[in-house]
Amino acid sequence: MTRAGARGGRRALLGAALAVAAGACSKDRPAPPDAGATRAASVTDAAIAEPAGLSPEEGRALVKGACLSCHSEEMLAQQRLTHAQWTKTVTKMVAWGANLEPKDTAPLTEWLAATYGPDAGAYEPAAIDVDAAAAELAALPDGPYANGDAERGRALYTDRCSGCHGPDARGHIGVRLVDRPLLYRAPEVAETIRRGRGKMAPMTMSDGEIGDVLAHLRGLR
Repeated sequence: MTRAGARGGRRALLGAALAVAAGACSKDRPAPPDAGATRAASVTDAAIAEPAGLSPEEGRALVKGACLSCHSEEMLAQQRLTHAQWTKTVTKMVAWGANLEPKDTAPLTEWLAATYGPDAGAYEPAAIDVDAAAAELAALPDGPYANGDAERGRALYTDRCSGCHGPDARGHIGVRLVDRPLLYRAPEVAETIRRGRGKMAPMTMSDGEIGDVLAHLRGLR
């Protein structure tokens, strides 16, 4: 065999050996992932990990328990706040004593931002005439709640109400009660006490006891 033939044979053998080695390595290494499949898997994982939002019914129930003890529903409905602004508002209300569990803070914020955000459209307030507005604030006859004893009412208030409304009735977890027109609408006060409102639990109180509490609260200035 000539020298040139020997060199050619060695090159052929070397090429074959490299091809075999490359094949063996490719079997050991996993195939590179398909980019489209990776993106699809990531989207699926994100959808599974992301918590579902509140339904309209769940959102309204959460608002009723956490917000409507202090605010009217109209006060919320007229807002058009961004998510960041609702976050600040909810955080502030929690710091002021809003009845909201920590686990419900983010879902409530998300619901408010989705329902009363910048894209919610113009708010149209319900019309009410002057006489109807005055009637909403006018005093009502005390009826069976008249002639309460303020001293007995102070003791009852301290025992049953001060934990939420504060020892001086100027608000704590519950709303401020001093100098409110509601205090002169005894039937509505009685209904609120007996039926509860938001997270205020219903309480069993006699007509006389409610009259006593009202006498105490009316005397505060």
